[in-house]
Amino acid sequence: MYALPDASPLIDVEFSDVSVRLPGGRIALKNATGALRAGRLAAIIGPSGAGKSTLLSVVSAAKPEIADYPFTTLRPNLGMVAYRGSRSFVMADIPGIIEGAHEGKGLGLRFLRHIERNSVLLFMVPADADDIPEAYRVLLGELEQYNPGLLEKDRVLAISKCDLLDAELREEVSATMGDLRHHYFSAVTGEGVDGLKDLLWKAIQDGSE
Repeated sequence: MYALPDASPLIDVEFSDVSVRLPGGRIALKNATGALRAGRLAAIIGPSGAGKSTLLSVVSAAKPEIADYPFTTLRPNLGMVAYRGSRSFVMADIPGIIEGAHEGKGLGLRFLRHIERNSVLLFMVPADADDIPEAYRVLLGELEQYNPGLLEKDRVLAISKCDLLDAELREEVSATMGDLRHHYFSAVTGEGVDGLKDLLWKAIQDGSE
């Protein structure tokens, strides 16, 4: 059974196409509302096309829409991520954030508000981005201009689609990152996914202390 910490505040959430296990078997919920405790919520933040929905579909039973066009995700998707042993945490796929989101550009403020509810922020930038450090700074800047308190949350920087990079290219990318700690992973091949879950779990535990 999955359990979330009792000390965490409750937040209202909406579920779609969820399978729930009960003593008498499983039931399917097409649309439902409920509450989750915020202590083990990790938000995926990144530009459109970073692979956020793909990651969520790989590490959980969630089935977000995945397509090769911008802004596929139009509302946050939630997935329960099973961790080592019987532990778990909830991952939220936040719709793509672009420069100017804090002013309402793109999908705008209504999705930045969802980030306030999460305890850990997973910043995701794709390996084929023109300038990975700059893309990360843009994301940080949008959060800071919307609510400076968001930068106080624990965060992890991950570079997705690392299957596009060979060893030499990874060295070149890492050289541009300076002192920024980062983690490579590919939701397609599975490389680095378990390590990413380890980093998120550690950040969640650090944030609860």
